[in-house]
Amino acid sequence: MSPSIPKVAIPQEKWPATIYGTADAGLAKSEVGKLQAMQFDTTYWSKAYLQCIGRGVSSKECAAGLPDDVRTTPAGPLAGNKELTAAISCMSANGTPEKCQTHFDALAVVAGYEAEVKQSSTEKAREFAGKAGYKLLGIPALWYAMKFVKIK
Repeated sequence: MSPSIPKVAIPQEKWPATIYGTADAGLAKSEVGKLQAMQFDTTYWSKAYLQCIGRGVSSKECAAGLPDDVRTTPAGPLAGNKELTAAISCMSANGTPEKCQTHFDALAVVAGYEAEVKQSSTEKAREFAGKAGYKLLGIPALWYAMKFVKIK
């Protein structure tokens, strides 16, 4: 008896996209272009420390005065954002999402979410005409032809 193939909700050919990508419904999309800018130099701290020691400074002063590595990946759009900080602190203090809804609404605006705008009938007609395109040219001919067709 051969083993049966497990039934999964995600097809096997989409597994890499599931692991390395973001969900279509997610508002926070990964920035693929910035992934290649990531770097970490394992020898940065030891080189800086050895240069400091080589200048004749004590070990304690060298360890305290090591500069930060400035070649890190740039921070994302939410780094240091006050709306994000307020939402996190509200959830830490209250623990229930209902009490922090105003913070979440402000955070959604920062993330780019826009509430659906109610369209007027003329805007709906203009949008429909834009989608229909040249096919709307047949409406006047159809209107004229309906004068000669009698529907019982």
